[in-house]
Amino acid sequence: MRQKSITVNLVANGIKTLMSVLFPLITFPYASRILGTVGIGKVNYASSIISYFSLIASLGISTYAVREGARIRDDKEKFNKFAKEILNINLCTTLISYVLLVIFLSLPVLTDYKKLLVIFSAGIVFTTIGMEWLFIIQEEYSYITKRAVVFQFVSLILLFLLVRSKEDYFWYAALTVISSGGSAVLNLWHSRKFIDWRGKYVYEYKRHLKPIFFIFGTSLASSIYMTMDTTMLGAMRGDSAVGIYTAAVKVNLVISTLIGTISSTILPRVSYYIGNGLKAEYEKLMKSSMNVLLMISVPAVIGMICTSDILIFLFSGKAFMGGTTAAKILSAKVLVGAVNRVFAYQICTPYKKDKEVLISTTGGAVFNLIANGILIPLAGVNGAAIATLLSELVVSFILVKYAREMLAIGPLFQRLPIYFLTSIWFFAARWAADRLVQGQALQLIVTVAVCGCGYFVILLLFKDPYLHEYKNNLLRRLKKK
Repeated sequence: MRQKSITVNLVANGIKTLMSVLFPLITFPYASRILGTVGIGKVNYASSIISYFSLIASLGISTYAVREGARIRDDKEKFNKFAKEILNINLCTTLISYVLLVIFLSLPVLTDYKKLLVIFSAGIVFTTIGMEWLFIIQEEYSYITKRAVVFQFVSLILLFLLVRSKEDYFWYAALTVISSGGSAVLNLWHSRKFIDWRGKYVYEYKRHLKPIFFIFGTSLASSIYMTMDTTMLGAMRGDSAVGIYTAAVKVNLVISTLIGTISSTILPRVSYYIGNGLKAEYEKLMKSSMNVLLMISVPAVIGMICTSDILIFLFSGKAFMGGTTAAKILSAKVLVGAVNRVFAYQICTPYKKDKEVLISTTGGAVFNLIANGILIPLAGVNGAAIATLLSELVVSFILVKYAREMLAIGPLFQRLPIYFLTSIWFFAARWAADRLVQGQALQLIVTVAVCGCGYFVILLLFKDPYLHEYKNNLLRRLKKK
């Protein structure tokens, strides 16, 4: 298989991810004003519950499939057999998930959420038959991006047509499932390009189960410290607090998700390099990807801290301003979480250190449960944010211990101080914008434009090696045209 360009993959996956986070950014301001804090809180509370059943259905299969499938993708027969085994396992886990969900729905405490949970549950089967892992293994990011954008636009149009009053939060929930349903149908059709579904094989399921369960344990523990804040906040402080916290989370979700594309896009390639003994190529890719991640995430985090109050006001409304401090706290989590993804999915996972990743995420989950139990009663929304940030730091501390066994960690962070010093002046820019510009929307535009342009101009003046390389490559391509 001809190796696809890492840059092209990152751009395509970045566009897809950008659209996936822009869609909520566009829809949430509209939905939050129509549905209010209670309606938004109900939807997100139900979504956080169904996420656990989604975890049971996925069982860590996607990450395992990408890691192992990327190693053998050049061998057609082996890959055919592998893909069918993975899909069959996933269908079994999906059935188990639905059985457990039916039992869970009988609980009286969920009476008011039953319809929402049923709506969200449709996404479980769509995710399974959609086989996104197949297209990630093949690095088909252009196809994934085109498909995702089409269905997001369809959902956006339906949002404005169907969500018109406070009682329409069921439609708002349903729209989140429509994209995955359409994508699943297209994926099934397009999968014939890579898999001969008519072939007969002697299937070996047992060899996949142990690593899949390790990865599932990791996903479960990770989900606990990613969603338990919402679940516990809803139980302790009610739907309104969840709605306010959701606004704080969504402010940072855009940057966090975009930065996460770096690790997810590179995982198939690093697995391919390690599986085929290409150590030098792997180390070079790791160093460059980490530096690009830091170059983007450090200024993004500082920028989010500077502007989170404006963002919440503009995109959610005055009723959600209680989440401003939580949004600033969660901004710091963006950087720590991005680094953790590198340690977990670009270093430990390709080297099959599933047990070590499980230990780190379990440590974070246990800490998260304890921290939320203590901090939410004391500080409410802000307590949930602090607990989440501290949990990420606990995971980071444990992952560093394991990651350094496979790769020298120090050189990966050599340029971190440079990116920090190059962006710390953003606070002064925001202070100046507040005093020189009228209107919060204009203040936001001016602050982002000045900080963004100024940051990259400074890096170009000091000839940052990675930005300089991208600039030269772009100029060469323009000259060829």
